[in-house]
Amino acid sequence: MNMNISAESRSGLGKEAAKKVRNASKIPAVFYGFGAESQPVSLDPKSLEQALATPKGKNGYFTFTLDGNDQPNKVLIREIQRHPVTRRILHVDIVCPNPEQPIETVVPLSFVGRSVGVSQGGRARRPYREVVVRGLPENIPSEISIDMGPIDMGDQVNASELDVGECSVIYDRDFVVFKVVAPRGGPKS
Repeated sequence: MNMNISAESRSGLGKEAAKKVRNASKIPAVFYGFGAESQPVSLDPKSLEQALATPKGKNGYFTFTLDGNDQPNKVLIREIQRHPVTRRILHVDIVCPNPEQPIETVVPLSFVGRSVGVSQGGRARRPYREVVVRGLPENIPSEISIDMGPIDMGDQVNASELDVGECSVIYDRDFVVFKVVAPRGGPKS
């Protein structure tokens, strides 16, 4: 599914210019990257919300329309700034990556099923909710699913064991993303 993000050029930088854009029911943003000159834009909130509602969400690879003209490249949403209380989107960075160069981005982990070890009284440990992956922009997964069903007490899943398709998980040292530990006081009998 190919989603489109609509934007309009805008003039002015800084807090006052961004405030005027928000008062006009638009979202201030900056568009930059490979083959594109950095420029301030205002986004249509509806097209941004639809794009973020796709299965890939923030990791989606979107077509970008600026002032009604399709841009030659697709874009990624690099950063979303939200209001700390209302969680309303305040500002967005949109980047046009080189489609032939790998990028690094954060991908959430999805824990699926109920572990055998947990069913026997063990406690699940999920020290990480997301990992950094490296791959071509079009190959970045929306999430990484971990099937917890076969994981018994004392077993664990390391970052090196994650299935990320044509991408790779980035780490200095391999780390545990899920494990089942014995309950306090030993296993239940």
